[in-house]
Amino acid sequence: MFNFGFLWLALSIGSEITGTSMIKKTHGFSKPGPSLLVIGAYALCYFALTRAMSTIPVGVAYSLWCGFGIVGVTVCSMILYRQKPDLPAIIAMLLIISGGIVMNMFSGT
Repeated sequence: MFNFGFLWLALSIGSEITGTSMIKKTHGFSKPGPSLLVIGAYALCYFALTRAMSTIPVGVAYSLWCGFGIVGVTVCSMILYRQKPDLPAIIAMLLIISGGIVMNMFSGT
């Protein structure tokens, strides 16, 4: 049976990436449009995360949320702000992704 918690988790991760990536565009929350987007994205993020945690163990959900959020924000910062991670950062993100895959495939929790 399909666990819809992972859809909630994906929505949570996506909205967290959106909110975090847009913080720089708020200019200290002085621009209303980007500021409302950040606030709305974080509200959706935490709502979806609570829904995900109703069916996914807290440790699994939170670690995937953190890990894929880090990678997603880094990718968005490369696109939006032309920031380039160095080699150690790229290696660390590959380890994060690998950890998420291993956790999903082999964890019994």
